[in-house]
Amino acid sequence: MGSLFQRIGLSLGARALPVGVFVAGVLASTYAGVVRYDHAQTERAAAQQDAAEDFLFLLRHRLTLYEGATRDLAALFSASDAIRAEEFSAFITASQVFQRYDGIRVFGYVARVPAGDVARFERDTRREVPGFHLVDPAPAHEYYPVVYGEHAFDPARMTALLGVDFAAFPERRAAMQEAARRGEPVATRRMSTILDSQGRSIVQVYAPVRPPGSGTVKGYIFSTLYTNVMFAGLDNGRMSRQFDLEVYDGSVAPENLVYGAARAPHALAQRGERPAYGSAVRFANRAWLIHLYARPGAGDTEPARAAVLFAMASSLLSLAAAWATAAWLRNRARQRAMHDFSERFAAFFEHHPFSVCAIDKQRRFLHANDQLLRELGVDRQALLGKRAGAYVDPADLASVERQLDEALAGRAVAFATRVPGAAGRMVDMSIVLIPMSTRDDVTHVLGFAENITERKDAERALYESRQMLQLILDNIPQSVFWKNADSVYEGGNRALLADAGLATDADLIGRTDADLHWKDRAPQYRQVDLEVMQSGVARMRMQALDRDIAGAERWVETSKIPLKDDAGNVTGVLAVTEDITARKYMEQELFRLAHHDSLTGLPNRGYFNGQLEQAVARAQRHGGLALMYFDIDRFKGINDTHGHDVGDEVIRMFASRVQAVVREADFVARLGGDEFVLIAEGLQGPAAAAVIAQKIVGAMVPPFQLGAATLQVTTSIGIATFAAGQTARTLIRAADQAMYDAKRAGRNCFRIAAAGDDRSVT
Repeated sequence: MGSLFQRIGLSLGARALPVGVFVAGVLASTYAGVVRYDHAQTERAAAQQDAAEDFLFLLRHRLTLYEGATRDLAALFSASDAIRAEEFSAFITASQVFQRYDGIRVFGYVARVPAGDVARFERDTRREVPGFHLVDPAPAHEYYPVVYGEHAFDPARMTALLGVDFAAFPERRAAMQEAARRGEPVATRRMSTILDSQGRSIVQVYAPVRPPGSGTVKGYIFSTLYTNVMFAGLDNGRMSRQFDLEVYDGSVAPENLVYGAARAPHALAQRGERPAYGSAVRFANRAWLIHLYARPGAGDTEPARAAVLFAMASSLLSLAAAWATAAWLRNRARQRAMHDFSERFAAFFEHHPFSVCAIDKQRRFLHANDQLLRELGVDRQALLGKRAGAYVDPADLASVERQLDEALAGRAVAFATRVPGAAGRMVDMSIVLIPMSTRDDVTHVLGFAENITERKDAERALYESRQMLQLILDNIPQSVFWKNADSVYEGGNRALLADAGLATDADLIGRTDADLHWKDRAPQYRQVDLEVMQSGVARMRMQALDRDIAGAERWVETSKIPLKDDAGNVTGVLAVTEDITARKYMEQELFRLAHHDSLTGLPNRGYFNGQLEQAVARAQRHGGLALMYFDIDRFKGINDTHGHDVGDEVIRMFASRVQAVVREADFVARLGGDEFVLIAEGLQGPAAAAVIAQKIVGAMVPPFQLGAATLQVTTSIGIATFAAGQTARTLIRAADQAMYDAKRAGRNCFRIAAAGDDRSVT
């Protein structure tokens, strides 16, 4: 009977240790799974932080563009006071501002009108805006009515705003006063739209308009930003799928909320959620607080899934360890010491696909499998007995020591670090440390390490490239695209897809220019591609008149560079195309302002001088040039009798009649006052010049009707024809003298200067 009980006791004792190893392994696996879950959660939080910072960068960039659009238009108005409603509309259309900045719905101009000048201002404005009047003006020192503007999609709403005094609204008045004081754009607080039953939330930006050399503000350019469109559509809605965005003006308070994506703003909730990312930005001299709150997503379950899989794998390892312990107990009858057990246990992992090692309580290597030796590039004898810290990146040493402390205290840990690899470069390793115990005493730590360098490098490279391409390519106004050696499209950015009328990259890739709406220019584009690829030299800033998908004319500037492979062979072209219509419009407008008379629209004296020099140079070779000087007879009497306003109108009508009768190729300019000049080229002798002069004299025969006044206007013309050896100066002197001959002859006629002297003939 005693023998039986002894055998039962031995049997139970043989099974107790393997069972204990298995249970301990399962518990350690479970704990390690929890640790891995926490680690994955930390990584996910870091990824959200990175994404939030990228979105904030994009938001700052977009706000800068919104503010700059208003600033640029104000600068145009400040450069000239001759811009009219139709020119304002043409500028908005040419610059495509509503297509480029979808948050902006209105651009307009608000004039500064002193109270005593209302009647005159309304009368003058009606010349351009029929029916214009101030809407319900209240007694005030100054008024700021909307004179004209453009709405992105509702012209009728813009018409309803004309004449509305923005100074009657405190938020708008305060923003205009601040903009005048600072001399730069200022935004309002969030407010509701006016004349709108829906009461949608908007923010307006005001930029002062000051004529050159004047410190007086004559008005303001304003833009209206719909906050829901401005923020909800950021990054094509990708941000709204990841985060709830909240924007506050100055401080977190219900009345300061500019935009909130969630129904119940997080920052105002009683639970007081902390944002995933928060920052302050400056927009048009307002301090906005930006809060981003992470939204639940499919990736939220990924850490838990990874932890469960890890725990299951570790449990299997624990089962294997229990089996090995039982086999060791059976084969060695518990007669081997801990050293023998360790050797057998290490042998079990010799051919494991992961790097496996055992580290004692003094943090020295006890065992290492072949995979770890290959990873570190050392032999077994050089590694065993060395401290584990010697094979860790010095920057991570303190962190790794803490992880070892945790494992030696009986807690499984999982972490990532960098170690010196066999190739002499640092490699990324994902490590799990499991404490191994005998009779509740941790004797050593079992470590499993996986080389994740390639994965980390690929993740970093992929993430960085995607983010950079996303920010640069899809958010710049220029069209960017690349083709292969056959001029077949291999990719393009969002702006290019919009130009081509395509929805996605898949609609573009594989096509050629002959497949797109600009197919009539495909041979020309192909020829430029070939020149760039064959020469290997970039073609930069090529300007051409183009048409958009709607058929409207526009100016574009294109640069193309050759793409090369690692061997230096040209494989295609990369191109950047920019719509420069607005810039061209500005250049033309500035040229017009600098070279044309504001009263008649004719070229001015400076422009005339340059044209005459060129005409004389051509006449030296071909002849056939005549110069005519003429003015309005007795114009001073018109001014003295009827006033300068009537005088200006006479000059405009006089210029219009002259332009109506001269040839299209003739150059007519106003020198100043009532003096005009005409350059006629390609004439067959003085008789041809006389025909033109007679038409001008005859054009003045019908009376000039100016309101209640009827005026008979005549002109005296002096003609000088070019003779060999003459200069621009002598030609001017001869024409001027001939004009005075015409006046002495009784006015309302012309005289032709004799070639080579100052005498004149009929």
